[in-house]
Amino acid sequence: MPDRRCVVGFFVLLGCSPPSPTGVSLDRTIREPSGVTTSPRYPGVLWTHGDSGAGNWLFAIDRQGHVIRRLRVKGTINVDWEDITHDDRGNLWLGDTGNGDSGRRDLSVHRIPEPDPYADVDEVYVDRSVDYFFPEQRRFGNKLADYDSEALFWWRGDLWLLTKHRSDDWTRLYRFPSLEGGEVGLELVARFDLGGYIDPGTRQRWSGQVTAAELALEGEYAGRYWAMLCYDGVFVFAVPASGDGGELFGEVVSWIAFDSGVTGQVEALTWDGGDLVVINEARAVFRIEDPLTRTRYP
Repeated sequence: MPDRRCVVGFFVLLGCSPPSPTGVSLDRTIREPSGVTTSPRYPGVLWTHGDSGAGNWLFAIDRQGHVIRRLRVKGTINVDWEDITHDDRGNLWLGDTGNGDSGRRDLSVHRIPEPDPYADVDEVYVDRSVDYFFPEQRRFGNKLADYDSEALFWWRGDLWLLTKHRSDDWTRLYRFPSLEGGEVGLELVARFDLGGYIDPGTRQRWSGQVTAAELALEGEYAGRYWAMLCYDGVFVFAVPASGDGGELFGEVVSWIAFDSGVTGQVEALTWDGGDLVVINEARAVFRIEDPLTRTRYP
């Protein structure tokens, strides 16, 4: 739930509608944005959606946050949509992966053929759903079980998922072994300790709560780097030339510490050319230039 305080100059409460620190924010019709991905086919277009309780809406937006098209998603229900990504085959993948108390048994991802955002239509259809579970999970309904997830990305023909923890500073990387439909058990590939990194300015340890991830699929960094968002900042990793995914955490190129008083509760991330675009729950949009060399933002 959003904080009920309204801090002048910042954006803690969605309902207060404070101005974005960057001057760029999403349209007010987009409630609690929790995922964003760049369109691979339509330059300057991004796709985003709201969190649980925000309805079955998918939005095409421009770089200034203006809505180009609002589409009702048919064929599924927004239980807790947390992230969106795209593959290399013309599809969007929408993650109904939110699982804050680790109690859900209906986790799923949905494939949507990317629509034309400029076409005169108001609906889009899920053409495939994949239910999934964590094979090692033994406890349900316990927040410390750490089976929440808010991060999806596509790499080498596979869909990947990162967990968001509340009991420690780690995240776990999983691969979907199949995307043909039905139910699958995720394959645990690697773990990463976000708390092992120290903010160079404050000397504080980072938080281990991952809220988004994306691999650069277009532009100058295509296939070379991927980024992982947490409340404290962004990690940028080099993409390994080979391996089964366990090497994705192998080379940290940069970690960019946020001033959380400015960035607020960040929930969504994507690449836009060589820049990173980050969106917080209050709809403010941040563009991070030179992400391979930055150490702080802003």
